[in-house]
Formats: sequence, C-alpha cells, structure tokens
Amino acid sequence: MERTQPTAEPARLRAWHRRWSWRKVIVRSLLVGVLVLSAGTGWFYWRLRASLPILDGQVVVQGLAGPVEIARDALGVPTIVGSTRADAAFGLGFLHAQDRYFQMDLLRRMSAGRLSELFGEAAVGSDSSFRKHRFQQLAEKVLRSLPTDHARVVTAYTLGVNSGLKELGSAPFEYLLLQSEPKPWREQDCILVMMTMLCDLQEMDAQSEIALGILRERVPVEVFDFLVRKGSNWDAALDGSTLPEPSIPPAEIWSLRETGTAVPALTANSPSSGNFFESTDRSPELRVGSNNWAVSGALGRDGHAILASDMHLGLSVPAIWYRAVMTTPTINGSMHRLVGVTLPGSPLLVEGSNGSVAWGFTNSYGDFGDVIELQPVPDDTDAYLTLAGPLKIEHFSEQIDFPGGSKSCDYEWTIWGPVVENRNGRRFVHHWVGDDPEAFDLQAIAFESATTTDAAMHVANRTAMPHVNVVIADRAGNIGWTLCGRIPRRTGPPSNVPQDWSLGKGPWQGYLRPEEIPRVLNPHEGRVWTANNRVLGAEYLDIISNAGMGFDEGARAMQIRDLLRAQDSFTELDMLDIQLNDEARFLLRWQQLLLSSVTGGLPDSRSVKQEFVDLVEDWGGRASPNSVGYRLVHEFRWQIIERVFGRSQRSLNNTGTFYQKTNIQRALPLAYEDVMWQLLKERPQHWLPHTFESWDALLSDAAAGTEQKLTQKSSLASATWGARNTVSIQHPLAKAIPLLSRWLDMPVRQLPGDDHMPRVQGLTFGASQRMVVSPGREERGIYHQPGGQSGHPLSPFYRAGYEDWVAGNPSALLPGAGIHSLLLTPQKQ
Repeated sequence: MERTQPTAEPARLRAWHRRWSWRKVIVRSLLVGVLVLSAGTGWFYWRLRASLPILDGQVVVQGLAGPVEIARDALGVPTIVGSTRADAAFGLGFLHAQDRYFQMDLLRRMSAGRLSELFGEAAVGSDSSFRKHRFQQLAEKVLRSLPTDHARVVTAYTLGVNSGLKELGSAPFEYLLLQSEPKPWREQDCILVMMTMLCDLQEMDAQSEIALGILRERVPVEVFDFLVRKGSNWDAALDGSTLPEPSIPPAEIWSLRETGTAVPALTANSPSSGNFFESTDRSPELRVGSNNWAVSGALGRDGHAILASDMHLGLSVPAIWYRAVMTTPTINGSMHRLVGVTLPGSPLLVEGSNGSVAWGFTNSYGDFGDVIELQPVPDDTDAYLTLAGPLKIEHFSEQIDFPGGSKSCDYEWTIWGPVVENRNGRRFVHHWVGDDPEAFDLQAIAFESATTTDAAMHVANRTAMPHVNVVIADRAGNIGWTLCGRIPRRTGPPSNVPQDWSLGKGPWQGYLRPEEIPRVLNPHEGRVWTANNRVLGAEYLDIISNAGMGFDEGARAMQIRDLLRAQDSFTELDMLDIQLNDEARFLLRWQQLLLSSVTGGLPDSRSVKQEFVDLVEDWGGRASPNSVGYRLVHEFRWQIIERVFGRSQRSLNNTGTFYQKTNIQRALPLAYEDVMWQLLKERPQHWLPHTFESWDALLSDAAAGTEQKLTQKSSLASATWGARNTVSIQHPLAKAIPLLSRWLDMPVRQLPGDDHMPRVQGLTFGASQRMVVSPGREERGIYHQPGGQSGHPLSPFYRAGYEDWVAGNPSALLPGAGIHSLLLTPQKQ
C-alpha cells in the first residue's frame, strides 16, 4: 500500500498546542500570583485594621478599683474620669498602649540599649553607648525607692498599658513589618522613659566638655576665655545682669595668621552621641530646649495670669506628646481637672494646668556633670589614683542581641562613673547626675495638686527629674521661675574642662537643699521668660554655670522679653503671636553688614549680581518661606564664620582657619556669634586667616561664596528660605524604608522660623507642642502639636491637628464634644 507524505498541518497544530500550554501555565501562574498577592494584602490590611484602638463600648479589665470613663473628641483627644489617681493612671496607660505602644517601646529601649533587638545590627552602636551607663539596673533601683503612693500609680499605669496592648486585635503594625512581637510593659520601663528624655536634653558622655579640654590644652588661657563664654551680648537675664566681654587676645599671645599645624591630630575621632534616630541636619548653635514665659494677673486681660510654653525637640511620627484631660483625685486626694500633655510611657501630666496652677518647662543647660581625667598608677594600667589610695578599674561586659547574632561590648567603671573616652592611654570619666538613682523620682506628680505658684515651686525644687527651668502661673495671678532636678553641691564653681580628682579636690558634697535652689517670684515688671539662656547672674552661675554645650546665645530670650515689654495687656492670642514670631532681629546687623559689603565699593570686593543686592535689600526682616534675602543673610553669616573657624561638619576648605591651626577634629561649642562680631568690629589683623589680605577681602569673598552656593542647583530667585526650611517629619520605619513615607509621614511643608527667634524651626526640629493657658480659664487655652493623637496610619486621628500646627491656627487646648465613649470596668473577683 502506498504511503502518503505527512502534511505540515499536524506539525503546526502540535506547535500551537505547545505554545498554548505555556501560555496557560503563565496565565495560571499570574492568576495564582495575583490571588496570593491579594490574599497577602488582604491579610495585612486585616491585621492592620485589627490593631486600631477601641473607641466605643465597654471593656472588662483586671486591676481597676472602679470604672474609668473615656470620652474622645473629633481629634481623638481623651477625657479620662477615674475615682482614684491610680485608676486614672490605668486609663491613661490603656490609651497610651492602644494609640502609641511602638513609640513607648522605643523610648524604653533607647536608654536600656535594646534597639538592636528590633532594628538589627545597625543599632548596636547606639545600644552600646547607652549600655555603658547601666540604665536598666539604675531604673530598677529607682523603682524600689519610690514611696508607696507613687509606686501604686506606676503599678496601675503598667497594668493599664498591658491591658490596652492585650485588647488590640493585633499587634501594632510596626511589629508586623519588623517581624517581631511586642513585649509586655514593666514598671521600671516608666523610669527608663524618663532616662531617655534626660539623655535627649543632656550629653551622657560629656563630649562637648571633653572637646573643650582638648581646646584648653592647645591654646593659651586668654584665647580659651575669649572663645568660650558664660554669657552673651544677647543675654536677657531675669535680674538684668550682664557679663563683661573678654578682650581679644593680642598677637604676642596668639595669632591665626601664623601658618602650619601647631599640634598633631588626634588619634581618636569624636564619639557619636549614641542616639540611633538623631538627625544630622541641625545647626551647631541649635539647642535642644524650649521657650516659656508668663505674665502676671496685672498684665493678663481680665486680671488673670497667662502661661505660654513650646518645647523644642526633634520632630517625628507619631508626635512626642499625647494630649489628655484627666478628671481625678490627685495624689493628695483633692479633686482636679488635669489638662495638658503626657508622655507615652509615663503616668504623669508632663506640663499643663490643674485649674489652679499651670506650669511649663525649658531645658536649663546647667552643668550637672564633671569630666575627670583619671591619674594612672605607675606600673599598673588597670588602676587609678584617689584620695583614699589606688583603686582598680571595674570591668564589665554587656551582650547586645540582634536578629541573627549578638555582640559583646566591654566597659570600664570607676567610683565616679563610667569611662566615656580612652584617648592615647588617657581615660576620661563622666561623673554625672544621670548615673545616680537619686536623680529620678515621681515627685513631679505633686504639680497636679499644687494650688499656688509658691507651692508649685516647692514641688519643683524637690523633684528629681531632667534639669529644666520651670515657669509657673496660678489662678490668683502670681507667676514665678525656678529649677527642677538634683543640683550638685560642689566645692567650687563648675568646670567646663576635665579635672583631676585624685587629690580630693572636686568631688561633690551631695546635692543642694530645695531652699538653696534659685527662685524668682512675682518680679516687679510682672513678666518671666526663659529660652535656654542664662537666667540669672553671678550666684546662679556659681551654682549652675553652663554645661559644655553652653547656654543659648540669648537672642530668643531677648526677643521674647522685648515683645513682652512692648505690651501692657495680654490675651491668649497675644501669647500665641509671640510663639509664632519669626522676626529676624538676630540677623539684622548681618543684613546691614552684607549690604555694606556688596554696595560699599570695597577695594578687594568680588562682584555679585544686582539681583543679589536687591534681594538682600528687600529681605523682609523675617524668616519667611518666600524670602530669598533672608536665606542670603543667613548663609552669609555662616560663610564668614567658616572662613575664620572652619567647621568639620561642612566641606569648606579649612586652610588657614582656627580648626586647621589647632587641628581639633571634632566640633567645638564656641561662642560663635559674639566672638565673630567682636572680631568684625575691631578687625585685628592677627585673627584674620592668612588666606586673606584684609577683613574686607574676607567679607567680599563670603558674599561671593553665598551667591555661588545658592545658585549651584537653581536660580537665585528660587533659592527661598522655604526651599531650605522644608520640614520633613517622618516615622522611624519610613526613614529606613522610603516607600513607606507617603503612607506614614506627615505632609512636607515649607515653614517660617529659624534658630534665633521665638519660632524655632529646622528641617526635623522645632516646637514639639505649643500651649497657652490661664489657670482656671482652660476653655480659652490654645494648643498645637505636629501630628495627631494616634500612631496608627488608618486612624482618623493620625494627622489630626497637624495643619493647625503648620499654619499657627489658634486651636483649642480643651477637647471638643465627645463623639466616642469607652468604659473600662473592673473584673469581678
């Protein structure tokens, strides 16, 4: 039988079947992928929704003596009503856990040195810095020393926190992203949170004082005293005191024009501050601190005293503070309505009003630690000299765990505290209040029941907490200022360089008694103010002095003082206007100097464009977002300072500068403003860097450098202050995972404000809250914060109130009408 040739059709059919089979596999795979992705997204969204706080209904809990009522307004601000102070603390802890548990967890982990357990090996450096101070062990000691009534509040708060965490349908979303589980709250964690705040306000390793010690070794004492000052020409002390301006050291003592390096470079770099989340964009003059002030009843409209406070800190998501109202018996049994801000992780009202007294804080920048250089024992590198004879250095190790591994860190400890730096065989110890259990207690809870300014001052002077200025106003119209925190009793004035304590000269004699701490009550002009500046004169400096970082230059304080003196009557809105004041009084003389430098026909002048001159002339005199002139003046000032001093933080060539001559490779906390202006007034040739023939040449070069820098990436007209002062407030996870920024961060905004004015504003730094309140008239009070109550991005309260903070709208201190109601009831025994 004859065979037929196969046609091409079956072959094409088989090829088509093969292609279709692969297509089906791809389609099915894609469908499966979409289904898996949808299921994963749905599962994540379900877990996310499940972690939202409970707003309404009834929850039965263990640990309450009686029911606690919680009402929330449209911004999520709670009003807590409890029958005892402990029950109110339970309710507050419940809310803190429901709204902010991840934030609380970070605050306790920071000082405990346990961030690596969440964030991995990248946080080991931060954890190592904190472990050096043994804060975990210290917190346990403080907890054991609390009086019964204070311990009862801490216990109730802790029970409330763990109950609030338990009642969430799912762990806060951050733990889901980090593939971790939240650990229960412990009572000592409330103390760790306080320690973290102290470390944000003070240098736990005293690096500024150590840097000043290096400076003191490398320049004559006259040069040191000229550069490092206890006061400023901007000082606005409450007692009107001023300090003499030091003379410029003559050429025979020191000259900047001599070329060459005078001393060898350091073999150790400057240690970091240890804060894993710290921003690096801050000006070296920026102080972690605040503004606060008060006017007496004689100046407050309708005869009432008014207090204003805005605490300046690093800005993050969620906001640092948690607003709350607590209607409760206080620790002494008297009933009060407590209105103000709390800190997640603490059961206390941090600042606010109890209806009779209002109080607010600013960082004092006093000197509450001393650096000791250990004197070695010959032939024994593991011992040091003391008045009682040689002692051995204590060695201890800490294991820092992180996912997938661990690291052991070794430390040295002495009778005076930890060794914070070992440089070329020289050991430096920081003897610091923050390493003493006596530096922490919960006595600040007594602010809640104080009824007069004088009584609140007694509370402040007996309270062991971070060292702050406290400004107080009461319902009767009285106002005052004093200090909180344990203040060392020294045998002499505080030193700003390392000391030798081996012969017994220097060790502290305990702490000042409350009655020895300075106070100002009802000053004759009816106004008090602080802004991290020097508050009083000679006796104050003998007790407090200033830490290595130094007081603020005082321009903020002076501007606040002058604005207060410009009026004889005030309302709450007047106080808010001062908080938002962005007048550039500090830079006015620099604007005039810049104009004279570019229009005066200087013989060594380098020309700038006429547009530059016009913008400087029309600068507006404010740190306004749309002002190019303000930014030009601001940059011109730093261009001059860098040409004289140099700065390791920026890339400017240091040739011929102070930093290059002394070869100090770490930032120095110098009195840049006063020193630089004095040099520009007197223009001594021996303080002029050798790279310039005259001071006019330096000024002209600085102006040209200003123009060059601000036109590198855009036109001069677009180089506005707002383009530089674009505020970015981020969630910690968004910093590590930028894709989360749109979902987690606050909207980016160009804002007014700068360092040396009431409205302090940097890229990630500024007013963490603004409060204005008259005790007993809280309904007229004003409040802002840069973010909402909730730390949950799906909550309607996540960004609530942010735009009021941005725009300065006078939003109310008291919460509005309750739209949510939650009842916590005790479980029947």
